[in-house]
Amino acid sequence: MTKSLEETFNIPPIKEALEAQGITKEEPSKPTDSPVQILNALTIAEKIEHALATVSQLDASDIEMDEIAQEALESYAELKDLAMNMADAHSGRMMEVAATMLKTSLEAKEAKINRKLKTIDLQLKKMRMDRLAGGEENSYGDTGTEFDRNELLKHLHIQRED
Repeated sequence: MTKSLEETFNIPPIKEALEAQGITKEEPSKPTDSPVQILNALTIAEKIEHALATVSQLDASDIEMDEIAQEALESYAELKDLAMNMADAHSGRMMEVAATMLKTSLEAKEAKINRKLKTIDLQLKKMRMDRLAGGEENSYGDTGTEFDRNELLKHLHIQRED
């Protein structure tokens, strides 16, 4: 409820009313992930963060996009509450504007993610170009050999017989 309705009807705010009645808001249960999934996600996140560490001033843009998204979400919540307390004839337009604020928040988050992905892609392309320019076939330190399909099948067949 907005302050004006609470003051008009002389009722306490919803949070105070729930606390007075002893009602607590239950947190939604979160799905549990297996430790393997969590470890894989953390490993991937660490790799991405390590790749992004070489880019300067990426954090400034991230902070700005987070602020835009947060402000848009706050505006959405305020406009939605206002629309709920208006006459039906006018609340449709307010809900439309609130939805636009929600879209703005989503676009800010998308822009942040797309910038990170583009940065990673450019870093990978640069690494590839550096590797090709250096004349290195394989810069990963592998000592493996290349086989065509038939040779590989022969080796697998020999290993299976042993």
